[in-house]
Amino acid sequence: MMPIVTITNTYPGFTLLLPTTEKVIRTIAEGEKCRIENISIIVTDDKTLNQLKKEYFRDDVLTDTISFNFNETGQAVDGEIYISVDRIRENANKYHTSFRTELALVIIHGVLHLMGYEDSSLPLKQQMDNLQQHYLNIVPLKMLYRKAAQRPK
Repeated sequence: MMPIVTITNTYPGFTLLLPTTEKVIRTIAEGEKCRIENISIIVTDDKTLNQLKKEYFRDDVLTDTISFNFNETGQAVDGEIYISVDRIRENANKYHTSFRTELALVIIHGVLHLMGYEDSSLPLKQQMDNLQQHYLNIVPLKMLYRKAAQRPK
């Protein structure tokens, strides 16, 4: 089976792990009956996502994820998902949830966007929230990421 996911880890001391991330994405693809050609996940920081948000969406805000879809409607999913470790950490604190849960939610959210789901209105947002919660309950969360060991000073 060909790999459908590539991960670029640019955030210092943090590694999103491919095997579990690919299982998460395959679970969503099976549930949504959606073919995936390629999904690239770029793990980065607030500054990078803010620059992308300004450049592509003319919006100067901090966000946890941005998805870019490269395929036409009806074709297999091909796209990129940028995620901000800074924002995920902040949101985990803000919403009193674990970093791992927030990370999984952001990945699920990005994948659903690549599959054509939108959250631009309240009904669409509620539909997406329900799907996110459904997949969060069934996808594997263990071994989703690794932090670098802290070196003693």
